[in-house]
Amino acid sequence: MLTRHFVPTFAACFPLLLGGLLLAQDPAPAKGPDKEVADRIAVLKEVVADKKFARDAEGVEAIDKLLIKSRDGLDPKDRLAVLKALAGVLKDGKDRPHTKTELYVGAAQALGYFEADGAKILKETYLNKRFPARTEWVPFREHVLKNLGRTKDESMVKFLTDEALRSPEAALAAAAGEALGNFEESKEAVRKEIVTELLKKYGELAEKASQLGTNIDAQNAQDRLNTIQHRWNGALARLTRQNFTTFREWQAWHNDHKGKPW
Repeated sequence: MLTRHFVPTFAACFPLLLGGLLLAQDPAPAKGPDKEVADRIAVLKEVVADKKFARDAEGVEAIDKLLIKSRDGLDPKDRLAVLKALAGVLKDGKDRPHTKTELYVGAAQALGYFEADGAKILKETYLNKRFPARTEWVPFREHVLKNLGRTKDESMVKFLTDEALRSPEAALAAAAGEALGNFEESKEAVRKEIVTELLKKYGELAEKASQLGTNIDAQNAQDRLNTIQHRWNGALARLTRQNFTTFREWQAWHNDHKGKPW
């Protein structure tokens, strides 16, 4: 009787061969500095230094390219260099007027994707006297607040909440409240604290506005409410996974659910 010998098939051997090949291979080399990143940063520095602002569109393009590179992954030294370059846009060079903020806006938007590192620069920018608390600078400062929220850096929650509740500019209070909606993935305690604070202010404004026709404070409250309501509703919806359009609806839901899991 013939003895049958087991002959391994290629399929059976393949895992062993593959494992051997993988073990034999060198580890993937670490990502090194990217020449294109250095070139784009060099262009950006030239744009910032241009006192006639003639190359700002080129600077915005450079920022876009750097952001694409950063989202694909950067060498740590390159990442630091990009952050420094973006910060330089906002603090170096000749002051651009409030009518020509495209380069500033581009830098602020890019920094929104750099988490805590970007948040630090954005907060410094918001507080920088280069962008004063005057009406003409409100649109740019709104961009800064919204991108500060986009970083999702929870150390900025208190700062954003304070701006939402206390900024004398209704548009900035609206932007800060909107920015807080970015913390929708934060722990429940963080989300609940934000919602509680926003609803307190929302309620104060709604109460004053309900007295419309009796005094100037009521009219001011109504004007402020008109500015913030839509954007705060959006933030509250993201934080609670609910969807209401008036303070009374939010209050009713909150009273029933503040002690329950969200």
